[in-house]
Amino acid sequence: MANLFKSASETNILIVDDTADNLRLLAKILESQGYIIRKSLNGRMALQAAHRHPPDLILLDINMPEMNGYEVCQQLKASKITDQIPIIFISALDQINDKVQAFELGGQDYITKPFQELEVLIRVRNQLLIKQQHQQLLEQNQRLEYEVEQRLKAETEVRELSLTDELTGLYNRRGFFWLANQQFKIVQRTEIFCCLLFVDLDGLKQINDSLGHEIGDRMLIDTAQLLKQTFRDSDIVARLGGDEFVILVPICSKNTDEFYPRLQTNIDRFNQENNYPYKLSISLGVAECALNENISLEKLIEEADKLMYEHTALPSVMRYTLN
Repeated sequence: MANLFKSASETNILIVDDTADNLRLLAKILESQGYIIRKSLNGRMALQAAHRHPPDLILLDINMPEMNGYEVCQQLKASKITDQIPIIFISALDQINDKVQAFELGGQDYITKPFQELEVLIRVRNQLLIKQQHQQLLEQNQRLEYEVEQRLKAETEVRELSLTDELTGLYNRRGFFWLANQQFKIVQRTEIFCCLLFVDLDGLKQINDSLGHEIGDRMLIDTAQLLKQTFRDSDIVARLGGDEFVILVPICSKNTDEFYPRLQTNIDRFNQENNYPYKLSISLGVAECALNENISLEKLIEEADKLMYEHTALPSVMRYTLN
């Protein structure tokens, strides 16, 4: 196990006592072990010194004029800069109530005057070791929290990769069924009218054959972005594969024709604003899920796909081409 204890020459100790002889004696004891010692003759000087350069440990007398050790301790513990500094009270007060008050205010230890050199050294060393062990534990916890955060981030990325289409950023087939099935159960339980749109991107094969797959991929990305812009965040938009897209609208009106003008407007705007070697055009089929209707999500997709390919003079919930 690594040595947790800082060397004495790296350890800064602040001694606070209004009696100069006590300061000199304590300083001599601790300096003999190599500790860096700073001295304050009163509470106000001690608070200034502690805030200016926080020590590793404070030895604090209780009976001092103007501001006693208890008051100094309270102010140290009230500051974020100094609240973690361990405090050892050193006092001629030997009553149990004095010691209890010292610990209640946040003191870590208590040495009674007249003190013994060996006792002072051992209690000082123990408090320094406890502080450093505590600090190491905090650092270990921080590292652990960071590692957990990174692992969760990595797991999220993996999950997103497994549920999203790498090219378009939409949900893939797996992601769609995972999310849509959950939403579909809610729809069926609450008997909310919903609908599913099956979208086919027209002309993708011809674009791939004539202009190359890079342009075809750009066409797929543009279609995905257009669908995301057209539908709400609560709607589940996915690319099933190839040129096929699907959208589950969990809450919609019974007037399914409302989708067509919105889509047509966005497609027209896209084709007018972009001078690409292709024009976006899609075929669309809409399948309704009526209240109390016992139908699976797979069946709804199959129905929407079929409706898209049925030729009819009416747009309704049948085949409808937008270009």
